[in-house]
Amino acid sequence: MQTLPIAKSSQWQAQEIRAFLTETTVPIRLACHDINGFPLVCSLWFCYHDDYLWCVSQDASYIVKRLQADSKVGFDIGVNAPPYCGIRGQGEATLLRQPSADMLAAMLDRYQIDSRSKLAKWLLGRIDSEYAIRIDIKKITAWDYTPRMSSNE
Repeated sequence: MQTLPIAKSSQWQAQEIRAFLTETTVPIRLACHDINGFPLVCSLWFCYHDDYLWCVSQDASYIVKRLQADSKVGFDIGVNAPPYCGIRGQGEATLLRQPSADMLAAMLDRYQIDSRSKLAKWLLGRIDSEYAIRIDIKKITAWDYTPRMSSNE
């Protein structure tokens, strides 16, 4: 395991960040540069393994095309119910063919998609044209609104 590059302003330390990334099953919001220079945000399933964030996407997808042009990304993973908390950061994306089948299988399991379902069969049937997206985390911080949303008054 590598050292997570945690910002000084982070409300959580490495152990809490790793636990959140391992246990949380909301999509990652991945930001890259659009062709016009503006940010583009795409929601993807993700998994966390060996201090990398992993996603999977089709080679013809717009997000893959943009990552081929510019590998710098921003990301946010946050819960959608109070008390709000999550992580955000920046990283460098690498597109890889080899682990795409393993990563897709891991994500189906993580997001509780039955491997015999129509969706799983459709996704697995396109595996030859999938890229695994490995995000090397360059900066990460956690935010947690629990204390300010606490009802202890």
